[in-house]
Amino acid sequence: MSRRLTPQLVAAMVLLAACAESGGAAGVPAATEPASASTSSVVPVSSTSTTSPPTSTSSTSSSTTSTTSTPPTTAAPPSSVPPSTTAARPADFLGEEVLGTSAGGRPIVASHRGTPGGTVIVVVGVIHGNENAGLAVVDRLATMPLPAGIDLWLLPLMNPDGYVNDVRGNDNGVDLNRNFPHDWTAIAAPGEWQYSGTGPASEPETQAFMAFAARVRPELTLWYHQDLFRVSPSSGRDGPLRQRYAQLTGLPYETVSGPGSVYTGVAATWTRRTVPSAMSFIVELGPTLPAGEVQRHADAVLAVAQMT
Repeated sequence: MSRRLTPQLVAAMVLLAACAESGGAAGVPAATEPASASTSSVVPVSSTSTTSPPTSTSSTSSSTTSTTSTPPTTAAPPSSVPPSTTAARPADFLGEEVLGTSAGGRPIVASHRGTPGGTVIVVVGVIHGNENAGLAVVDRLATMPLPAGIDLWLLPLMNPDGYVNDVRGNDNGVDLNRNFPHDWTAIAAPGEWQYSGTGPASEPETQAFMAFAARVRPELTLWYHQDLFRVSPSSGRDGPLRQRYAQLTGLPYETVSGPGSVYTGVAATWTRRTVPSAMSFIVELGPTLPAGEVQRHADAVLAVAQMT
């Protein structure tokens, strides 16, 4: 004979079943698995650029980009050498070297690209620290396509002290373009604008470039200055190259002669007279280099490079 279940008995059975499934007595929740702790990382992403000059030129800029996840971390302190990433380098990038350090202890960095063993070309963006418009040309040359057979060295800052401080000389107050050994002359006194140093090649920047040039033996070296806006004529082997550069860029082809200037211990002259078969000349830009003219100058560099 069957027995009829009462509502109270049904409720009790449901309660007992629920407790059995949860593994505990009524009113005790089942154990839950602890959530795993999440971790966050910060991955800096650098972008290649030429350091922005302290004075305004219409075509030089720099930026450093970092990708962070929450929570953010404190960024690394800035360096006097711009960061670089292989992703932004051209396929013909050959390396980067620290040639030495400045009087103020800042690195003098050169980058190398092109055809190893080809025609060695050196381009110097800044030797007078407050004449930095040439950096835009160096920056463009760092990434634009090169003709075959060009072994290109780019030296943005031969005078990082002067660049950082926006002054002509290095941290010793020396005009590096009066400090080279060829025809060196004692000029001015410490603190004056053409002070040539305590002796020929007294400065570490000069010594670093001399050692570098002796090693790579450039066939052509270009030096950017401001702001006489011209290329000086020459009757030497580099005369046709100077004239062609002036034609391509629209710079007057006229003698460089600044008021009160004494041209002894000059870097370009030392290079021509010392490095075997070397040609070397100065490009005097104007007070600024408009952005639209940067490519014209970079193209001119490569055009005269192919004339060597």
